[in-house]
Amino acid sequence: MKLLIIKNFLSFNKDHNNRKSKLSLYLNNFSVFITVLSIIFIVLIISVNNGFKLVVNNSLINFNAKYKITNNFNQKLTDDDFDSITSDLTDKALISKISSRKLIVKNRNFSEPVNIIAFSDYNTLVSKIEDSLISGSMSNDKIIIGQILSEKLNVNVGSQLIIIDVDSSLIKEVDKLTVGGVFNTNIPDYDRYLIYGNRTLFRKFIDNNYDYFLTNYNVQNSKIIKSEYNVNSIYDLNRSLFNWLNSYDTPIKMLIMFIVIICIFNILQNNFLYITSQRKNLYLLKTMGLSNLYIYMMILLRSFLTLSLSCLCGFTIAYTILIIESNMNFIKLPEYVYFTNILPVSIDYSLIFYIFPLMSLLLFIISIFFYFNFIKRYEF
Repeated sequence: MKLLIIKNFLSFNKDHNNRKSKLSLYLNNFSVFITVLSIIFIVLIISVNNGFKLVVNNSLINFNAKYKITNNFNQKLTDDDFDSITSDLTDKALISKISSRKLIVKNRNFSEPVNIIAFSDYNTLVSKIEDSLISGSMSNDKIIIGQILSEKLNVNVGSQLIIIDVDSSLIKEVDKLTVGGVFNTNIPDYDRYLIYGNRTLFRKFIDNNYDYFLTNYNVQNSKIIKSEYNVNSIYDLNRSLFNWLNSYDTPIKMLIMFIVIICIFNILQNNFLYITSQRKNLYLLKTMGLSNLYIYMMILLRSFLTLSLSCLCGFTIAYTILIIESNMNFIKLPEYVYFTNILPVSIDYSLIFYIFPLMSLLLFIISIFFYFNFIKRYEF
C-alpha cells in the first residue's frame, strides 16, 4: 500500500474524475508549458547574441585582417621593415602592405570625403573585400568603391571619378580613375568612405610608408613581439566596439538568471501544491514510518522529472527553430543597422550542458526552502 501511494505521488495525476486531480493536472501542464517557453527563450537569446558577435568579428577580420604590425613608436613602416618582418613569418602567414590617405572624390556636381586603401597587389591582399563585390571585379588598374558611395555619386562600373588632394583649402593634386567594381560589406562606414586600389593608381597622393596587416599567424609563437615590432589584434584596434558588444552580456545573463529562478519557483510551487492536496495520504504514510526526508525526496524527484521533460521539449523546439532559421533565413534585418540582412544565429549545443545543470542545482537549493516551509506549515 505504501508503494502504491508513493507511485501516485510521482505520477502526473491520471485520475481525471477527481476535481482536485484535474486542477493538479492543469497546473502541472501549465508549469511544463512555462518552463518549455523559458528554455526556448533562453536558447534563442544566447544564440542570437552570439550570432551578432560572430558577424561583427568576422566582418572586421575579413576587411581588416586579424593583426596589424607597428613599431614600438606606433609609426608607419617602410620597405626596409618588410624584410625584417617576413623573415620571422611562417609560410602560412599572409601579410599585406597598405597605405591609406584621406582625400576628396568628385563626380560632376557631387563630392564626398573618402579614405583610400592602397595595396601593392590585390592577389596578396589579406582583406576579403573581393568577396563583397556586387558588381564588377577587382584588378590592379581600377578602383573599387562602396555601394553607398556609388549611389551618392551616381556612378557604376566603368564610370570615372576625380580624386582630389586638398590641403588648407588648396588643391594640391588631381587625378581621374576608373571604377572597376562596387562592394557591399553591410558596414555603413566602409561602404560610404572606403576606396580600394593599387598603390600605383594613387602614386600622386601617397608616400612609401605602410601599415602591415597580417593573418593566418600564431602570435603566441611570434618573434615579432620580442623585437622592435608590435602585433595588435583586431580586438585591440577596435576595443571600444567590442566593449560595446560585451556590455550586453551582463544584462542578458541577469535576465536569463531571473527567468531560470522563476521557472524553478514555478515547478516547485506547483509540485508542493500537488503534495499538499495529498496530505491525507501523507499522514497515512507518516503512520507507516515515512520520514520527512522521504517526503522531501519525493517532491524533489517529481520536480526533477518535470524539469527534465520541460528541458527536453524546450531544447528540441529551440534548436529546431535555430536550424530552420539558419538555413531558410526567414527573418530579415536592415543591413546597415545590424551589419547583416538576415538574423544571425550561432548554434551551440553545449548550452544544454550549462543550462540544465544550472537549473538542476537551483532546483535543489530552492527546494530546501520550500521543504522547511512545508514541514513547518503542516507540522509533519
